Amino acid sequence: MRPIAAALALILAAVPAMPASAQSPALPATPAFSAEAVQSLPDGGEQVGRIFKAAGNMRIEVQGPDGRTSIQIMRGREGIAYLIDPQSRTYAAIRDPSVASAVSGAADPCPPQQQMQAAQMTCRQVGKGQVSGITTQTWELTAPNLDGPMRIEWDTGRRQALSRIWPDGTTMTMTFQEMQEMEGRQVEYWSTSLQRPGQAPVIGGWWFDPGLLVVVREEQPGGARRALRNIRVGEIDPALFEPPQGYREVQPQAAPAPGSQPGSQPGNQ
Repeated sequence: MRPIAAALALILAAVPAMPASAQSPALPATPAFSAEAVQSLPDGGEQVGRIFKAAGNMRIEVQGPDGRTSIQIMRGREGIAYLIDPQSRTYAAIRDPSVASAVSGAADPCPPQQQMQAAQMTCRQVGKGQVSGITTQTWELTAPNLDGPMRIEWDTGRRQALSRIWPDGTTMTMTFQEMQEMEGRQVEYWSTSLQRPGQAPVIGGWWFDPGLLVVVREEQPGGARRALRNIRVGEIDPALFEPPQGYREVQPQAAPAPGSQPGSQPGNQ
């Protein structure tokens, strides 16, 4: 079975939200929806897939350049991911606690525990801060290959880092701008600014749907763009979140982690 890490690149993580001027309220139930997930690269390349999300489950379908289809199903509440290969009619099951955060968003900005141990990282909350009127948790991430701690302002509602400061002075900051209409829906528009010492800032954008609790568009400072389009709200067939009948289970081979944290290097946000 081929790993389908490419599918994860298309995920615009569904994370909790609240009005831009408010703090974290009780989270409502997330409506079920499906959409096309489009990733556009700076070189002009484009990859299109499908995403389905309902009741703590997510399904991503991607067709690669070679025409092969890859499917990943993540069942967050059960902590299990299915990697499905329609070409061979096989699937592999992976049980991992990170599946839940892959579906619902991470609870904090720390990398997965296994990664932290391997890289001798530490990650701890050191206080509180504020970004765009939002009260944030202040976290510090340290590692042997860093000259000092990386400081992160974490929005627990959106489960998003609104500010990162690297030891060399590089900063990544998100600033709320306004509510905008996108595909007939009201979404939050945030600007993103990546600034390295001695260089002009590189500006990007981040659009968040507080009704669906999902990022619907992102323009990264490095030039890559991701978006959801043709969003359809409504009931999703529960069978889409199960391995297809008649498929044979196999052992996973070099399978990607079901969920991942945002990269710690500038430009990965």
